[in-house]
Amino acid sequence: MKQTIRISLLCLSLATSLPAFSYGDILSYENQLIDKVDIEVVGVPAPAINKAVLSRIKMHPGELFSQHEFDGDLKALSQEFDQIEPTVESVEGHIYITIKVWPKPLIRTISWNGNKKMDKKTLAEELGISSCTVFDRIAFHKAFQKLRSYYVKKGFYEAELNYALIPVPHSNEVDISIDIEEGRAGKIKELIFVNFTAKEREELEELMYTKKYNLFTSWITDEGTYHEEATQQDKFAVLNYLHNHGYADATVAIDIFQPANSDAIIIKIIATRAELYTIDKLTVSGNTLFSEETIRKQFTICEGGIYSPEKIRETVHNISTLYGKYGYIEAYVNYTPHLEPNKAAYSLHLVIEEGEQYCVGMIKVFGNCSTQTKAILHETLLVPGEIFNIEKMRRTEERLENIGFFSSVNVYAVEADGLLKECGNYRDVHIEVEETNTGRLGAFVGYSTGDKLFGGLNFSENNFDHEGIKNLWSKGYNAVRGGGEYLNLNGSIGQRSRRYFLSWTKPYFMDTPWAVGFDIERTNNRYTSNAYQINAWSFSLHATRALNQFWKVVYHYRLRDSEVSVDASVENKSLREEAGRDSVVSAVGVSYIYDSTNHPRQPTKGFKSTISSEVAGLGGHYDFVNLGYVNSYYVEVNERDVLKVRADLHYILPFGNTTPHTLPLDERLFMGGENFVRGYRPYRLGPLYGHTYDPRGGISLQLASVEYVRRFAKTFRGFVFFDAGALTDKRLHVGRIYTSAGVGFRWNIFGEAPLTFGIGFPLNAKQRDQIKRFFINIEGCF
Repeated sequence: MKQTIRISLLCLSLATSLPAFSYGDILSYENQLIDKVDIEVVGVPAPAINKAVLSRIKMHPGELFSQHEFDGDLKALSQEFDQIEPTVESVEGHIYITIKVWPKPLIRTISWNGNKKMDKKTLAEELGISSCTVFDRIAFHKAFQKLRSYYVKKGFYEAELNYALIPVPHSNEVDISIDIEEGRAGKIKELIFVNFTAKEREELEELMYTKKYNLFTSWITDEGTYHEEATQQDKFAVLNYLHNHGYADATVAIDIFQPANSDAIIIKIIATRAELYTIDKLTVSGNTLFSEETIRKQFTICEGGIYSPEKIRETVHNISTLYGKYGYIEAYVNYTPHLEPNKAAYSLHLVIEEGEQYCVGMIKVFGNCSTQTKAILHETLLVPGEIFNIEKMRRTEERLENIGFFSSVNVYAVEADGLLKECGNYRDVHIEVEETNTGRLGAFVGYSTGDKLFGGLNFSENNFDHEGIKNLWSKGYNAVRGGGEYLNLNGSIGQRSRRYFLSWTKPYFMDTPWAVGFDIERTNNRYTSNAYQINAWSFSLHATRALNQFWKVVYHYRLRDSEVSVDASVENKSLREEAGRDSVVSAVGVSYIYDSTNHPRQPTKGFKSTISSEVAGLGGHYDFVNLGYVNSYYVEVNERDVLKVRADLHYILPFGNTTPHTLPLDERLFMGGENFVRGYRPYRLGPLYGHTYDPRGGISLQLASVEYVRRFAKTFRGFVFFDAGALTDKRLHVGRIYTSAGVGFRWNIFGEAPLTFGIGFPLNAKQRDQIKRFFINIEGCF
């Protein structure tokens, strides 16, 4: 009796999923003796390949046939060969196996056909596969899909790409022919809004993913090219916008057309509004705890106003939050809109189920493997036993998300356990967290007009635990994580400066509201002047406490020892005399910080102000008072534009044996450059050493700046500015006021660290050497 089963398998199908070799009579082959295994290499004579294949497979003569092992052999071979064809024969209880293999061919040539607007070199680089390499079906298929995506990304939304394999006769080689029909380019020339007002158009342009192509910014932002998925999503967004503006029966159509002799398209968004629906009657029932007047204060809708599903949901949320603040966390608001007969208006009746008042029971934390539970509870605004406040629960979730320890946070109320369950009116709070990496190790490189080229290394741990240092060697890095402390190590070296920095802060020090820490810094710089360099050690202790949502107070002690080295070629006697003094400063100070801005790095509205004072003279060699008042005010003009107003005052008041000219150079104030009156050379404004351009520094500084920022894209902003500043070495005095105006841009090319480039035009420079119009600052991490 002789049975034969032959299966032809391509590498492409085997690599994804190899079907079990168990069809028909193949089941009867299990555990039969293998008599012979032959390997046939098709296309090229290759005895070495025969031996290599035999050495890799598990099926050998004299062993029992195993379907599982045979499937594994075929799958392994499919990774190495272009095609395999196994044959299994059973003759009187003996198994004969023949495996034909086709070696992967070499790519002789790759030809491009039909590409008119994309050059072959660019396409070849995007494909990433070249001639004279081994052809792998799976790898080539992935590369080809990437090439298709590249065409779509560049706006060729109609592009069709195909390829053909052409075997070379009498050779294990193939030619690949890639055929392209590019179709119309998808650069968006114009967005036309039909039946929309100018205000609606502006709001929708901000809301939509689809944008008009901009020659200057689209190559940065990748905006302005047509994507069908984005356009469909925009269609629903526009429709939702109209519904929320009272047009409940509105429809939206999107037409795409290309003008003659143009490689760009025009997208037309057409609205059919129908009738405008309003709210006829608005009634409430079920409220006993709060008056109807109090309830209505939570409304974002009103009788006679437009019918908006979004505003109705906001109203329901506001009412639920009102009840939740007073412990009624299960209060439920139900509503049913009724269409009034014979008119385009809805009546809305809200039914409130108030439920019971609850207190906070146990607070339990889940998911924290490294972070100490107490570090999480410190951020919790809820207190066991007090009346439950749903707003505090939401703010607790926000605080935990913002500290950066966790990739996800979920805070919610559940039925109480244990004895509290018998009381009935308690709800436990569960805090579920998923930890994330809190350590950062990176290198950075940058350039600025002040510091020139610089680079360095930075290590930070936002969830450090100093008590675990003793177990670092035995338990590894996890031993020093979880305490909620902040540790930062930074070293940077540049053409004009060197800096080494260590900082440690412990929030909620000894379970108090205070954050306590220290900084140690070693610096060497000559960016102030080429004539001298300043070497310094400094140590500071600081304690910070938040007074409320906006205010915090910072106390500090500072000890600094600096030395000024003057170049041998410098002949100025005043500079040499002032640089030769001992420079140990010991000072204590306090700062009050107010911050109501809406973002820590890119605020668009709010006020940030710092009032600081410091007294030096508790030890050390110098006596002076340092006063500062720094302000930044942000006004959100619209969704794209922000106005920033800055006003700084800084005064140093020497007393005792200290004078403005005996004050250490590194304690003095300097002005000019990209942060102080742009368009002037860094540190060049204010007092200079006589008959030189070397800055001497001052003790009275005033600075004012107005900057108007326009967001052109998510990562790209342009700005115009006007700066004015004065610096003098006289007490509480206003010196010569220098002014400038200019333009620039900030591009977040490296995440949060932007490239800043601008040009400033000094309006009243005293001498030409003070001018340096262009300023640039770029820093990137990797």
